[in-house]
Amino acid sequence: AISIMTIMFGMGMVAYRNVASKQSLDQTTSGVIQTLAQAQANALSGKKINCASEILAGWQVRFAAGNYALEEACLVTNYVVKTINYPVQISGTLPSPNPILFRVLSRGTNISVSTTITLNNSQSLTKSITVSNTGEIK
Repeated sequence: AISIMTIMFGMGMVAYRNVASKQSLDQTTSGVIQTLAQAQANALSGKKINCASEILAGWQVRFAAGNYALEEACLVTNYVVKTINYPVQISGTLPSPNPILFRVLSRGTNISVSTTITLNNSQSLTKSITVSNTGEIK
């Protein structure tokens, strides 16, 4: 009876880890999409925080091995507004181009056709986010 309970407990723990890992991947994917959408919205509205007298080129999201950052892109200087770290069990591919720039006032992006960010977790599950040259995020 104890052996059966131990096996059942072990199976329950594996199932719980798989669900938690998938949930973490889903939340990370949503966070990346929200940050891309924020960059796009800020660029469309011409929002300036740090550019002051500099010309605002747009807003961008820069990806690194363990994180991504929302940046205000001025003509000369880029300012990091926030950096978000991936959870330990999540990793992502770097898009090309990197960073993804949303230009001010509906002037598109720095993407030729489209680019994809692929996130994966320790359970080998993946989620992909595609950004088109027109700025469509899906």
